[in-house]
Amino acid sequence: MIKPNVTEMETEIGNQLRIYVYRVPKKNHDSIVENQERFTETFRKHGCYYQSYQLGNTETSEGFASMASIVSANKDEEVWLDLEAYRDRQQMKDVVSKIESDEVALSLMKQYLHLLSPGSSPIVAEFEHVDIQGKEEETC
Repeated sequence: MIKPNVTEMETEIGNQLRIYVYRVPKKNHDSIVENQERFTETFRKHGCYYQSYQLGNTETSEGFASMASIVSANKDEEVWLDLEAYRDRQQMKDVVSKIESDEVALSLMKQYLHLLSPGSSPIVAEFEHVDIQGKEEETC
C-alpha cells in the first residue's frame, strides 16, 4: 500500500477550511447532486478545493451524538456536508470575491437554497489548521 506523504496531504487540503452542513428532503436528492456537481466545477475553476458528502452511518458510540440528531434531520431528509479548502485566509477571500461576481455561481446558490429543507439554513463554519505533530507512519 502506498502511503501519502503527510506534508503533501496537508498542502493539498490547505490551512483554511469552510464547511456547510445542511438538510435536504430525500425527494430533492437528484437535484442537489446535480447542483453540487456544477458548484464543484465552479469553485474549482476559481481555485478552491470543493467536495460534497452525504451522511451515511448515523450510529454512534456511547458518549457521542449523531450529526443527524444535532441538525434535527427527520426520516424524510438527508444530511449533507460541503467542504471548501483553501491555502490560507487570503486565498479564501480571493475565491469568495470571484464567486460573488460569477453569475453562474450566484444562480447555483439560489437554486441550492431552494433545494434545502423548508425553514432550514445551512450551518457554516470556518476552521484554521492547528499544527499538531504526530508520527508520520501513522496515517489513515
